[in-house]
Amino acid sequence: MREFVFTVEYEKGADGVMDLFIDNPDLYARSMEINTTSEAVWGIEKVVGPAAVLDEFDDALERVADTPGTTGMCGAPVTEYEYTILSSNAESRKIHWLRREGDGPRSIPLVAAKHIGEGLIMRTERRGDQYRWRMLIDGTVSEIHEEVQANLRKGLSLTVERLGTPPCLLEDGRVQQTLTPEQKSALEVAIKRGYYEEPRQQSVTEIAEDVGVSRSTFQYRLNRAEAWLAQQFAADSLDVDLDVDLDPEDIEFIQ
Repeated sequence: MREFVFTVEYEKGADGVMDLFIDNPDLYARSMEINTTSEAVWGIEKVVGPAAVLDEFDDALERVADTPGTTGMCGAPVTEYEYTILSSNAESRKIHWLRREGDGPRSIPLVAAKHIGEGLIMRTERRGDQYRWRMLIDGTVSEIHEEVQANLRKGLSLTVERLGTPPCLLEDGRVQQTLTPEQKSALEVAIKRGYYEEPRQQSVTEIAEDVGVSRSTFQYRLNRAEAWLAQQFAADSLDVDLDVDLDPEDIEFIQ
């Protein structure tokens, strides 16, 4: 078994949904499961971000589902796209989706299924202009790479990141899921401004105003950083099993 990791980068304007990720660095998505045959691909994806951005994401999904003539990343027409929001709160969505593509050069999971067949395992992440794919496969990857590379739509580019033994898919979520630069920065400035001192030296509103972001955005970034720290503590000190599907966005805080 080998792990094939590659990233598709999107230029602004090439894809309406990816434009949201480009414009909003706090928006992040990762697949929980992806399955595919030669005819269809479906999966469950978790999307996290500020509430207002998630509302925009909901609207973008609805437009994709309702707009005929949508094309996949390699140009084949999307003949069917449907989705169900499995769970929703102010800062996250869990979405089940299914898509089929017609004749023509098809998207990555369908190309992979054609060449690999049964036993293909995939995971994805989306942040900024990057849509990263990880595949655990037993076989050659050159045909997948060549077919996708040759047919990517205008505004998309493909970069291979690694091909080798699969430690990345076998790591626990604590290693895979890290803080974004914005979340790290929020935590650092909160510490410097005395947010965690007793008595508290500055409020979230004051710090957000000083660093030039909205209060809700700064609070979101700080909450995510605190959740990540809590997970590290749980893993290191409390013998919590992180092989289960646990990530920072699943930890609830009482405000």
